[in-house]
Amino acid sequence: MAKKTKGMDQGNGDEIRDVLLEIRVPTGQRTLATSFVQTMNLTGFIPNEDAIPIEMTPTSAMAAELESAGEASLILEGQVRADQIEALEANPNVIKVWSNAPIEPFNFELQEAVETNPTLDLTPMAPGDCPVGTCDCAASVPKGNLNDVARYLGVNQIWARGIRGNGIVVGVVDGGITATGRTLTPGEAPARTINNVIGGWPTTTWGTQGRGWSYHGNMCATDVLGMAPDARLYDLRIAGASSTGTVSNALQAFQWAINQFRANGTPQILTNSWGMYQQSWYADYCTNPEHPFTRKVVEAINTGIIVLFAAGNCGKTCPDGRCSTDNGPGKSIWGANGHPFVMTVGAVNTRSEFIGYSSQGPAALDPYKPDFCSVSHFTGYFNSDNGTSAATPIAAGVVALLKQRNPRLSQFDAKAALKDTATDIAGTGWDANTGSGIINAWRAFNHHRASGTVLPAPSPYVATQFTGTLAPNQTHTWFTWGWPAHWHVLWSMMPTTNAGKVKWQVKVERASDAQATYWITVTNVGSVTTNFEGRYGVMG
Repeated sequence: MAKKTKGMDQGNGDEIRDVLLEIRVPTGQRTLATSFVQTMNLTGFIPNEDAIPIEMTPTSAMAAELESAGEASLILEGQVRADQIEALEANPNVIKVWSNAPIEPFNFELQEAVETNPTLDLTPMAPGDCPVGTCDCAASVPKGNLNDVARYLGVNQIWARGIRGNGIVVGVVDGGITATGRTLTPGEAPARTINNVIGGWPTTTWGTQGRGWSYHGNMCATDVLGMAPDARLYDLRIAGASSTGTVSNALQAFQWAINQFRANGTPQILTNSWGMYQQSWYADYCTNPEHPFTRKVVEAINTGIIVLFAAGNCGKTCPDGRCSTDNGPGKSIWGANGHPFVMTVGAVNTRSEFIGYSSQGPAALDPYKPDFCSVSHFTGYFNSDNGTSAATPIAAGVVALLKQRNPRLSQFDAKAALKDTATDIAGTGWDANTGSGIINAWRAFNHHRASGTVLPAPSPYVATQFTGTLAPNQTHTWFTWGWPAHWHVLWSMMPTTNAGKVKWQVKVERASDAQATYWITVTNVGSVTTNFEGRYGVMG
């Protein structure tokens, strides 16, 4: 194991671990994975018979090898004893054993925060205590309602043009939605049901429950519709009253969304208001961009789905109690929530005050996070919809309006339009607290990237796409696909090991009229084993 984590630490040998097992199978066996696995001698692995095997885009380190061998990568969900993980990973059919990490919603838990820190002052902080002007830590006190949010962001001006989200489907990946017209599961008692829900996953029980995360999913659905009232919703339930939220559930939900999008072009948008509060919970997910769920998020984006994630509630000024010591800059945005491709959403209120628990960059997977801030602390489904949980579906609703105007809008177009037109409240340019600033729906609606006019970006966009390790004289090829073909992309490999030295060669393949694939061959020409980052810059 490359990392030992709470989920994968082998110290307690008889402890049963929930895991994601990545295996290699002949390409023709992908649909017969369950029966084929029985021939693999996967000692100690107990598969979850209810979970569908998920085909994966291979890791960058395995892609070329699997392709040349005519093999595919599959994820199986199951359990294994901690002291059997090492032997399982030694099996030639096994690529890696990954953690199946538990996840939680990014609503701000006021009581838990106070119990963890009894001296916590939840009144607005003085400027000296806040990284950006005056901070709002009063999560239970609304600063307006959904109509106020719409006016604040300029959404009402878009509505006046007849754009209200018609034809757009937003997938709410969350703890479930209680949908109008569906028979609710016994024990459900929502304040109200949610209109416009047309389907979802699990396919037989969508729209029937939401109490597992205390109707957090109803809140997110309400907030999407508050900005895009004519949009439709999919309920993608990844936690329930009798089931803990896990990344395996999210993996299944994302796969369903990808399959659905390939079949009929929906959902066009996925909003995610959940994640990890501490790196120590499951470090292999928090810090490794190759974790299967994070790769599935990238696949969704490359397929054409626009994906937003909440930054989290572990900002330094007044972090949620679940954050423990993992709070503040560089210790609060984990896993897929901070991947370079996704839109990572922080939080402000309608007074343009930074919300003091909004997680701060750099993220574990990208130093330039969050991307921007949206609005929280308003009356929506609850008296006060709060957390970066509320800010993210507000932003997703805005993206739905942009998508209705321009059906060809991509992840990168939407992100550029929102970042370029954001209202800066923390000095000039991007910062690790508010990103590019507070989104402005009306200005973004009129931005050339949202309207469909492709122009060079006004400034370079840079990030790290992958990481690698090479022994002296070792050469390896990575590839990354689904890049807009009109982009001008520059690649560089940067050693992160002292005295490390690498050289690289980039080849580009025109995969389609709209997309390109980059093949990057890296050689360690130094004398020490070298870690490096594969960095890119989009110049226009």
